[in-house]
Amino acid sequence: MQPTTEVPAVHAFEDALSGVDDPAQLLGGKAAGLATMVRELGLPVPPGFVVTTRVCHEFLASGWPGELDGLITKHLECLADSTGRRFGDANRPLLVSVRSGAPVSMPGMMDTLLNVGMTPAIRERLAEESDSPVFAADTWLRFNRMYAEIVLELPRDELQEASVNDGTAHSILAAAARIRALAGRAGGVPDEPFAQLTGAIRAVFRSWNSERSIVFRKKEGIAADLGTAATVQAMAFGNLDDQSGTGVAFTRDPATGAPIPCGDYLARAQGEDVVAGSHQVMGLDALAAQLPAVHHELLDVLARLEHHYRDMCDVEFTVSSGRLYLLQTRVGRRSPLAAVRIAASMAEDQGFPLSRAEAVARISDETLRELARLGRVSGTTTPFASGLAVSPGVACGALCCDSDRAAQWADEGRLVILARPETSPADVHGMVASAGLVTTLGGMVSHAAVVARGWAIPAICSLADATVERHGIRTGGEFVAEGETVTIDGTTGHLYRGDCREDATLDLPEVGKLRAWAMEGASETPTPLQETTAQVTPFELLRALHLKGLCSIERLAAVAGLPPEVVAGVLAQHEAFLKQTPRGFALTAEGRDWVQHQLAQECSNVRASLEVTWGQFLPLNQQLKAIVSEAQMSGMNREHELWGWLVDSMQTLHSSFRPVVEGVAEAVPRLRGYPRRFDSALAALASGDQSMLASPLKDSYHTVWFEFHEELIALTGRNREEEERQHG
Repeated sequence: MQPTTEVPAVHAFEDALSGVDDPAQLLGGKAAGLATMVRELGLPVPPGFVVTTRVCHEFLASGWPGELDGLITKHLECLADSTGRRFGDANRPLLVSVRSGAPVSMPGMMDTLLNVGMTPAIRERLAEESDSPVFAADTWLRFNRMYAEIVLELPRDELQEASVNDGTAHSILAAAARIRALAGRAGGVPDEPFAQLTGAIRAVFRSWNSERSIVFRKKEGIAADLGTAATVQAMAFGNLDDQSGTGVAFTRDPATGAPIPCGDYLARAQGEDVVAGSHQVMGLDALAAQLPAVHHELLDVLARLEHHYRDMCDVEFTVSSGRLYLLQTRVGRRSPLAAVRIAASMAEDQGFPLSRAEAVARISDETLRELARLGRVSGTTTPFASGLAVSPGVACGALCCDSDRAAQWADEGRLVILARPETSPADVHGMVASAGLVTTLGGMVSHAAVVARGWAIPAICSLADATVERHGIRTGGEFVAEGETVTIDGTTGHLYRGDCREDATLDLPEVGKLRAWAMEGASETPTPLQETTAQVTPFELLRALHLKGLCSIERLAAVAGLPPEVVAGVLAQHEAFLKQTPRGFALTAEGRDWVQHQLAQECSNVRASLEVTWGQFLPLNQQLKAIVSEAQMSGMNREHELWGWLVDSMQTLHSSFRPVVEGVAEAVPRLRGYPRRFDSALAALASGDQSMLASPLKDSYHTVWFEFHEELIALTGRNREEEERQHG
């Protein structure tokens, strides 16, 4: 691929959207968002340009394009015109950041470099301009450390050790000298600013194929051929003075969905300090206290962005000497809990540009399944540590303090709670394998928090008065050793010893609203919510009650995937078929006869077509019986040595069984809820709830299987007694 005049290899923010059919695909999500803020909203964005994903493809395939140096030089001249500063000029110096930007959000997976263009002469000039030798020295140290780590690929731990200083200019400069000495063994940090810039862009492109990026893409189902753009932007210095700082803000709470802006802020800092999770950060109220006018301006920006994108956004920002600059915006990642609440809240707001149909369409099957796994902790249990709740949900597993061990334990079938001082992209393989995450540093937008919310992993950050050691967590006078069972509550921020989970279904009224909107025909295209409510018949509900024997409206609603009020309305129209007890409803004799009559009619229509299905089902039925028997005889639970075998066996069985279920649901539409019920039971089992294998009081896998088996017996004209005699 050769860059062409029709599709330039480099775009300035001001013209980046012109003639581009799919901005995010070509420019990356970061630059597309910056261009939107500049061109369409007129928001305060430092000027810059983007080297496109197509150049990334060419670079990774055949090296640095020959004409690229000239194009970059041309755009640097444009930056000089717009800023009054020139890249590499020691009198009026311009420093830039170089950031990655894939077409889809991959937070923290690829590389970013700040303060590119630094030289000793420019450092001295910055000290003169700012009247702050500490600011200039700090910026010099940051640049050298990032270049040594990201471009020269020196070990982070070694660089962090060399960076230790006492905060004085002299000590900071000494730390920078140590970094540069270490960098010398890998070719050194270039003295020439343009060489620094091209080295940074190359590193950003290479990071697309880093191990952490590959792991993340596999987890998220992101295509490997998208590539990343490289965004070059004039620096705004959050570490300049007492009127400066940096942060990330969400237009709504990404963990709970609460309709109030929230985020992290750190005074006298640069963006890496916040998103890396390596510092104790403050909330946006700290910005309000430090710079109330800037805080007010930021809230106005957040409202404008949310209305423009018609969704919750997250925004990176820097304040430099009291001026607000926006460095990124995108539709924000959120927890399943927040996804449902935000969709419902926006659609209910008559002043917000989101319809009920669109709100319904935003809720996927997977979101509903994740919600079903959000339990709670027993109210009588006392936590041994608490922190910031950043990703809701309850999880239980063996405490592990090393990402490599976490991945290994997960491969062995163990549930793991990963604890780290902070996480980085290098921890992704351990994070993806864990049931829950705990860090002692970081806030709502730390790497751990963002990844956890995106993958619906319960997580706690900033665990108070605690340290993660090599083989355990120490808090106060208490030590919890690695391997001990702990329970994490990412909704409250509490951490407990042992398995403290309590069987509970999350009561979320917004789900009922969305399902009701789906029933109203709010969406013209089928969605998971509509599929659970469309064309419900009395026979479906009464047959479900027939199979359950005795059932509350709430449980019947959960089985049917319907709001309780819908179920109650249907049952109210058939009171003659029902009797009510203190524990729920049951069919009368007349009701059972009616259901049997309906089954007989149904059987006559589908019996012949389901004979092949019956033959497919029988060996699978034997497999399930063998698995359940083995699990019950051995007393298998989530800590049993064969737990991994159980989960793997059930997943293998499910993959063979699901086409059978789907085929029957296609032939008999009233059974369309069974695939969802099996999927949900298996997901809960795989997440560690052993009761979801065969608990008769739940919609466990064996319970649903038993009911499906009953349906097949009836639909093929058989009876249970005969079937048991023949097949056991």
